[in-house]
Amino acid sequence: MGDLVLFLPFLALFGVIIYMQTRQRKKIQARQTELQAALSVGAPIMLTCGLYGDVAGLDDTTVDVEIAPGVVARFARAAVLEMRTNDSVLDSDDSDSDSDTTNDTTNDTTTSRPAKPLAHDDPSA
Repeated sequence: MGDLVLFLPFLALFGVIIYMQTRQRKKIQARQTELQAALSVGAPIMLTCGLYGDVAGLDDTTVDVEIAPGVVARFARAAVLEMRTNDSVLDSDDSDSDSDTTNDTTNDTTTSRPAKPLAHDDPSA
């Protein structure tokens, strides 16, 4: 009887861990289902590989993503990680006046240094 009393807390802890994992998995799956239902043509998205683009077309299992003007690639719908908003674009436009002076000095230092040739490009080797 004493061994059973010692074993019950471990069994209860194991049950709680299993329950929490299942609950978390269901939440993630529900968010993914909501995201898939909210996809529409023209929506800015980010894929699981970190690629940003706009939805150019939708199918039952695939999504066409415009990753550059005129460049459309087809991915599985499950590869869509999140829908992006244009707020991040607006934030970067607001700081353009501050970044003009920084860009000028950065461009001067990068253009003044000659490119170092790679070892396999060196004709004397």
